[in-house]
Amino acid sequence: MKEKRDKINRRIFLKTAGAVGLGSVLADSSTAGESGPANKPGRNEQAKAGQDKFPQVPRRKLGKTGVEVPCLSLGANRLNNQVILRAAFRWGVTYWDTANSYVGGNSEINIGKFIAKNPEARKKLFIVTKASGAKSVAEVEQRLATSLERLNTDYIDLYYGVHGLGEPEQLTAELGRWVKKAKERKVIRFFGFSTHKNMAGNLSAAAKLDWVDAIMTTYNFRVMQDEKMQAAVEACHKAGIGIIAMKTLGVRTKTKVETEADKKLVAHFLNKGFTEMQAKIKAVLR
Repeated sequence: MKEKRDKINRRIFLKTAGAVGLGSVLADSSTAGESGPANKPGRNEQAKAGQDKFPQVPRRKLGKTGVEVPCLSLGANRLNNQVILRAAFRWGVTYWDTANSYVGGNSEINIGKFIAKNPEARKKLFIVTKASGAKSVAEVEQRLATSLERLNTDYIDLYYGVHGLGEPEQLTAELGRWVKKAKERKVIRFFGFSTHKNMAGNLSAAAKLDWVDAIMTTYNFRVMQDEKMQAAVEACHKAGIGIIAMKTLGVRTKTKVETEADKKLVAHFLNKGFTEMQAKIKAVLR
């Protein structure tokens, strides 16, 4: 009966989390599914958090950071109530992605409430937030101060100082100097940006900078076929920049599996009986 109940709980969590939004961390196939001893909680710590009862989501190395994070992340841009946060934590989905603007600031506030109630969980969480709408380095600093207060934390693990990078010119030398100082102050551990358009150009430019640690980019089965994007991802890989994939299903652009190239990417999973949506995300995870 207990085994059946755990399976049901897992199904409910995955269904709920899927509605909220899951991203994936790309890595070499050699690291996929491996758990790193440096970030893996011991048996006693797992028991405290209740994680010993649940299989943990596999972890992957995040670029040059030296940190291992779950291969699935929890996107908190819409709904992140305490039930979902607790369930995500139990399953090892400890990479939580939010932003200064999400749900009018309530996304960060809700995560902050979780941390306040579970202070011992903070060291296991990898908190990511963004300087939504910041148009200057001064505004990036202001957004960061607000996020730290809302999240009930002294530091952000990964800070996206540009939320929705459109052009490489936004990655200024002034911003680079701010990043260095913010790391010295220990208010952020790592720095990066998110990008929804001109992804190949933005990734290629970032690969030439030594102060960008990670990038969250639109990346789905269709984008994977773009040669410029492939080259940009490879450039980031060589530079040690971690890549986090978002919009992995391509649902906003209503991308369907139609061409021979599309079918080649997802056919393996379709043939195994997965739905088209499942096949899309599995292609990205692979």
